[in-house]
Amino acid sequence: MGKRIILGLFAGILFISACSLPSYIKVDVLHPPTVSMPGIKEIAIADFQGTDRSGSQIATQLQSMVMETEYYDIMEREKLRQVLEEQNLGMSGVVDEATAARIGAMLGVDALIFGDVTMYDVEDMEMEKTVKERRGTGKYRTVEKKDKKTGEVKQVKEEIYEEVFVPYKYWVRKGNVAINFRIVDVESGRLLAAHSESNSYDSEKDRSFMQKITDSRQMKPKAEILDNLSRSICRKFAKMIAPYRTREDRTIEPGPGNIGVGVKYAESGLWPEAKEAWEKAIVELPEESAPMYNLGLAYEIEGLLDEAEDAYKLALEKKSKTRYMEAIARIRKRKEEQKKLQQQMEERDEKER
Repeated sequence: MGKRIILGLFAGILFISACSLPSYIKVDVLHPPTVSMPGIKEIAIADFQGTDRSGSQIATQLQSMVMETEYYDIMEREKLRQVLEEQNLGMSGVVDEATAARIGAMLGVDALIFGDVTMYDVEDMEMEKTVKERRGTGKYRTVEKKDKKTGEVKQVKEEIYEEVFVPYKYWVRKGNVAINFRIVDVESGRLLAAHSESNSYDSEKDRSFMQKITDSRQMKPKAEILDNLSRSICRKFAKMIAPYRTREDRTIEPGPGNIGVGVKYAESGLWPEAKEAWEKAIVELPEESAPMYNLGLAYEIEGLLDEAEDAYKLALEKKSKTRYMEAIARIRKRKEEQKKLQQQMEERDEKER
């Protein structure tokens, strides 16, 4: 009986501990671009100047990423190719603001993006360093050893080892990509944005290749390295000129009764039911801050930022917590970003009005 009581108490402690642990969910947050371009709705992206078809690859990657935002109308690259050929220019023939404005006007777009790839290479290097190794000398000595089972001490022969320093050769692969971006307003010929970005790769710092590689064929492919580096750069630039989303963590606070019921609903994505449970908990447990905070989180996920801020403030009044203060600050920042994005969208569409 005593053993059963102890086991029951232990199980109860585990249950209480599990209920007291916070839950985490992922939330998509929309951010405005850092560069505002009033009146620019339709754009074209020319091939960048670069070696080994790097310019074409960069333009294709950037176009794909900007198209995903659905913020701009993007001119088809085939149509751009036709106009450039008619002007006896290749896809990478846009080299300055004047040419960009002239070609953009022929295309009927608001702005044209072009630039140049100043670095696009991967280099292999054979490295050598000295390492310490423990090697047998081929010489032996007699030592006494105690048998673990019998305790009897016996004399045995043991090889003598020595530490030596030996050269160790291995391969390192390094990649570098650097790109200059420019955006020109076709109507005015004005440079709207200019940005330079670079990125690098070093196999010695790559977590997936922590072991020293003695055969260069085992290394990450050069094409993959260049593709990853250029994608990272293009993604960063796309965030500068178009709205982008981030996936952020949010904490749901645990608690007794309907607080916990609401948490279970929220974890299953049933937010209307979760809100209903937390609203009941606010009435049933007026001293608890968790249901008010969780209700604010539900409003935040629904995009009801004013209601979310009010709920977070009420939670803070009940209990002073850093998490609640951070939530209020986060909501205020999101409201400012929403206002900025709305203004940018109105300015973008102003030519149509």
